[in-house]
Amino acid sequence: MRSLLVCLFSLIASCCQLSAQVFPKEGSALCYRLIGFSFPAEAGATQYKIEVATGAYATVTEFEKKVSSTMPSKSNRLIAEVSSFGSHYTWRTVSYVNGKVKAKSDLHHFSTMIVPDVDAKVTRLSITKGAEKYKDAYVFVDETRALYDMKGRSVWFLPWAKGASQTTDPRDIQITPQGTITFLQECQPHEVNYNGEPVWQYKGHITSSTLDTFHHEFVRLNNGHYMGMVLDNVFLKRPLFKDEIARNRADTEKFYQDIQYNKIVELNEKGEVVWQWNGLDYIEHSDLAFTANSDLPNSDLNFHQNAFYFDEAKKTILLSFRDVWRVLKIGYPEGNVINTYGPVYHQNDSVLESGPFCYQHGCKLSRTGDLYLFNNNQCGTPPVPTIMVLRETKPGSNALKKIWEYKCTIDDPQIASMKNLKFISGGNVLELADGSMFVSMGAPYCKLFIVGYDKKILWSAIPERYEAQTGKWQAVNVLYRASIITNRKDLENLIWNSEKG
Repeated sequence: MRSLLVCLFSLIASCCQLSAQVFPKEGSALCYRLIGFSFPAEAGATQYKIEVATGAYATVTEFEKKVSSTMPSKSNRLIAEVSSFGSHYTWRTVSYVNGKVKAKSDLHHFSTMIVPDVDAKVTRLSITKGAEKYKDAYVFVDETRALYDMKGRSVWFLPWAKGASQTTDPRDIQITPQGTITFLQECQPHEVNYNGEPVWQYKGHITSSTLDTFHHEFVRLNNGHYMGMVLDNVFLKRPLFKDEIARNRADTEKFYQDIQYNKIVELNEKGEVVWQWNGLDYIEHSDLAFTANSDLPNSDLNFHQNAFYFDEAKKTILLSFRDVWRVLKIGYPEGNVINTYGPVYHQNDSVLESGPFCYQHGCKLSRTGDLYLFNNNQCGTPPVPTIMVLRETKPGSNALKKIWEYKCTIDDPQIASMKNLKFISGGNVLELADGSMFVSMGAPYCKLFIVGYDKKILWSAIPERYEAQTGKWQAVNVLYRASIITNRKDLENLIWNSEKG
């Protein structure tokens, strides 16, 4: 009797295990249509086929009449697309041995959800230059909360984070080395899997605020830790004038302005701070502590930090100060400032020396160790953004020489002809494996493109929304960042990782 119970228990466990191996799970509602189908392997099978029908069918007869696509596979898992969001699907697998049908599975069912961000009647990624070399890549767009293929078709969308306002757009959606997705929502970091299910969320305290304010960028590192920028939320007064009279009137509010400081923090998987770099310490002991000309209020002295980049291999962090047009190179973990790129304030004459870039929004180190960035170029004529690659004139020098530059173009004549065209925030750039640059421009012209080192455009697109009042498609208003997946292995890791557990 005991052996019979053991056998029965083993059989039940085996059946449960087989059932658990079927993905998508029975009755699941998916936030994607690029799907990782997986199912139990059939003993001796040499080939498989997945059959899919649009609609929910209970009987094999109904299903077989409606099969719309078949997908062959050499193994018991396959990544493939279904046709649309907002639909129900029925599917099954057929296994073969030497070309002959061995078995057909039971019918399985799932559906794909739909939101305005992936409704083709409401939101789209309009392709202005088709891809050839990068035709198999995928692009995350913050403003539309979606992942697109290079033909502009949405294949995934970010479900609303629990408790988040549906009027707040996410920032910095990107894939992690661990096969998950990180982003910022309402100034808080989130990590989800491909299914949109929470993986990690920060719940600690770094500053004196009851709710720390993360901003601009947040990444997961190769070692499993996280890194981001946090506003200190402590406002400190700095004099608007540098002359002694102003300094002696510290109690007079009108001579002082509020300056908010930032920290770069590294968190472990438990959300504990394991390393930090304090912007206040740097500012108070650098030329940024000097104030403006004694005759004019220093309205431009804003220490707004809008980008960082951690090169884990080189143990170097880059930090961008947008309004003072500065990029720092910081040693890790020492936290020492290795170099300073951009203008310099002088204590005696308060001259702001011109630098090679201004209002930059992204900064990174290339594979060759050069600085490259998205230069909003509001100081240029015309003030259209450029992508710049800059090299130290000699190792360790803060003097830079431009070794490559691409001047962004505006295809929309209405925007190009604006009298007060301003690019002062948004935008990003990412060097790809072949040296090409993936670029996302910020407002007021939110174009995405890939440009080769020979300055030829390899792909370009505009994220747009349909305006019911005008009956026209309009480019989105803001695009802080976009990211790209070019490696098939990374894509597969993202999809299969969501089926663990």
